[in-house]
Amino acid sequence: MKIKALQLIFFSLFLTWAGLLAAQQDSDEPIVYADHKKISEDSLRADGHVEVIWQDYVIYADVIEFNLKTRELFAEGRVTMSAKDMVLSGEKLNFNLKTKSGELLDTYGLITPFVRYETDRLVQTDRETLTFQRLDFTSCAQIFPRWKITSRRGKIKKEKYIEMNDVLFRIKNIPVFYLPYLRYPIQKDGRATGLLFPNFGNSSLRGFFVQNSLFWAIKPNIDMTLGLDYFAKLGIGLSDELRYLFRNASGMARYYYFRYRKDNEVYNDSASDYYVEANHKQTLPFLNSRLLLNVNRQSRPGFLRLFDNGFDRNLTTNFQSSLAWTTSFANINISLSASRRETYYIFANSSRIVEYLPALAFNLNQQKLGKLPGYFSLGIDYQSVRRSGVTYEEEPEFTKDFRSQRLTFTPAYQLPLLKLPWLNCSLNLLAKNTLYAKSLDPLSKTIVNEPLYMKYQTAKLSLQGPVFFRVYDLGRNKLKHVIEPEFEIRYATKVDNRDRLIPVDYFDYPSYSYAGFSLTSRLLKKGDGSNASAGEWLTYRITQEYYFDAAEANLFRTVDGEYPSFSELNNTLRFRPGKNFTFDASLVYNYYIHGLSRLNLRASYQRQGAPLTGSLSYSTYRNPYKGADYVFNRTILGGDINVNFPDFPLKLQAGIDYDFTAKEFRHGAVNVSFDYQCLVFSTEFKVFSYLGRSEFQFRFGLSLGNLGMVSDFFGGK
Repeated sequence: MKIKALQLIFFSLFLTWAGLLAAQQDSDEPIVYADHKKISEDSLRADGHVEVIWQDYVIYADVIEFNLKTRELFAEGRVTMSAKDMVLSGEKLNFNLKTKSGELLDTYGLITPFVRYETDRLVQTDRETLTFQRLDFTSCAQIFPRWKITSRRGKIKKEKYIEMNDVLFRIKNIPVFYLPYLRYPIQKDGRATGLLFPNFGNSSLRGFFVQNSLFWAIKPNIDMTLGLDYFAKLGIGLSDELRYLFRNASGMARYYYFRYRKDNEVYNDSASDYYVEANHKQTLPFLNSRLLLNVNRQSRPGFLRLFDNGFDRNLTTNFQSSLAWTTSFANINISLSASRRETYYIFANSSRIVEYLPALAFNLNQQKLGKLPGYFSLGIDYQSVRRSGVTYEEEPEFTKDFRSQRLTFTPAYQLPLLKLPWLNCSLNLLAKNTLYAKSLDPLSKTIVNEPLYMKYQTAKLSLQGPVFFRVYDLGRNKLKHVIEPEFEIRYATKVDNRDRLIPVDYFDYPSYSYAGFSLTSRLLKKGDGSNASAGEWLTYRITQEYYFDAAEANLFRTVDGEYPSFSELNNTLRFRPGKNFTFDASLVYNYYIHGLSRLNLRASYQRQGAPLTGSLSYSTYRNPYKGADYVFNRTILGGDINVNFPDFPLKLQAGIDYDFTAKEFRHGAVNVSFDYQCLVFSTEFKVFSYLGRSEFQFRFGLSLGNLGMVSDFFGGK
């Protein structure tokens, strides 16, 4: 067996040379080289180091006989046959050059990069297909392979796949499991139709489960993955994922359907659930336009909590679907769209839905008006709006199910006053005019079919600079310190009939008057060498605003009965001491609660090929308007780590999210993979939050060379 394997490796070295030589043959007649040749009227016999070159085939043998009329070739004695990325070796070969069919006995096969198989009799039925009755197969490169597959019968599609029936998988010659059918890809990119290795596992929520997938390479630019999942405690799931890429269009579509067991202990209100997701981008051949589709829908958001292990990591989640057509010509953009956005509040199992059916937008981008200084722009928007469901912002009851239309006309004018490398100043004028089809009766607090016209104007003066900087020479390195102040003041006119407004989203809230400032300090570091580019080593930014109309600026929300006159003091810091290490910090101080309303810290180290990478984050949030017991006030600690030493077979991935407020682990996962050379084992253990309790899950998968394992439809989160 060892000699045979070394022989295959030796002959594979001739593969590229033989293919190039054969491609140069214009004639359909084979070229025969041998120590001795004897030619008669209708036959050719050769022996001694025989080499036959014909088209893209190269045949080596001790003895050959070739019938010049029937074009049948018989070879024996250390027969080796190569074609493109395949090498075959056996004892006897019968091959018809006219039909490109034949058989090879006692066969050893080699398919690049290193797929080996052995069979008693290999039959070529046409140029692309080989059949067999018994086959031992492996993709291990060792002389004594770690694993092999034994198949009772099947076929080989050259440069595509090996199709096997009655498959027995062995590790170290020990039978492990049986499969009735298996298709193993042998394409260079691995995109061959076939079954993926199933996932096995157990979950305290879902019970024992098996996940199966079939990959279907429909065309080079189109493929599909079909899935069948079994969960002992819940039922059966079917999935379909389609991916495509064309010259002017690309996208994907995913669908998951689940059928519950009648006696499941989790959810009994419905016999089935579904989830659908799609993305499509297309360039249309007229009016320089594009079509964009985004779908993210489900029968009920609670359904996803059964399968997405990270669903309860946040208190809310969003699902958005939209269809938009956009076009642009000259300086004009036009879009027509329809969209639906659902915000699901996990802690209350309820949703708020806002729909725009339809929305039309016309935008004239900034352009000059004759010889006048400055730039003019115009926006016209029409939206038919519907809002339904609950909200947690103390909004009136009548806004929980509301339909209306609004038309907005917004001209704007920008006038640059000063433009220098170190100082910029500009004036922005804007007038917003909105017509609503419905309004609120201030006395009865009911929605009435009376139009509402709202208008206001704003004037904003912005000043960036003056910019100060200084360069420090630190030997082989240079450090540049830059200070960039910014000042901004905006005046907004008062809005009439403010008490008749029914706000649907933040677009409806009028602007307010304020004065604000920000200060950015940067440290840029330049390494040795004049051609080296400067990198941003440290950046710190602080911002705050003062409100001239505190009630409007705070959306009429108070802190301890008072409208704050100052915004929160925002501080952001980014520190990059090395190329691959980053530290980010965001600190928001609220004067009226005398403490932090937000604090986010994150440190990460990421480098391609590094043996150890990961990140650590800490975040805390407190809503100043709601008090200490507000449900969204949270303190979270999270982190992940990846251990991957080069040439070491064991790899580790781990992550965790801990909620200090609820005193529970929202998500924790450990994934360990072991590369047993050509055999990769993957195990995963997860603990995650579900409806306030901790659930556990274990998953096991296996990968055999080009045969990958099944992945979780919901991303394995």
